[in-house]
Amino acid sequence: MFPVSVCKGCGRTIESKFVYCPWCGQSKVSYENQDSMEILFDKLEEMQKDTHRKRIIKLEQELAILEKDLSILVLSAEMHK
Repeated sequence: MFPVSVCKGCGRTIESKFVYCPWCGQSKVSYENQDSMEILFDKLEEMQKDTHRKRIIKLEQELAILEKDLSILVLSAEMHK
């Protein structure tokens, strides 16, 4: 297993020998103190929360469309009785 670092740009793990992140192209930074790690993990947590918020909004929109389609289907079925 290769030693890994965490990219300060995208938060993904990368091999320590990399100079740039292969995912986002950000220059790799070695973290010498705990404060920089805290900042990194705070940023990573915020990115994850943002991703979750976007997924929830998308699911809510898809659910609204499905509910509308279901209502039309039920109404159509009732009319054909």
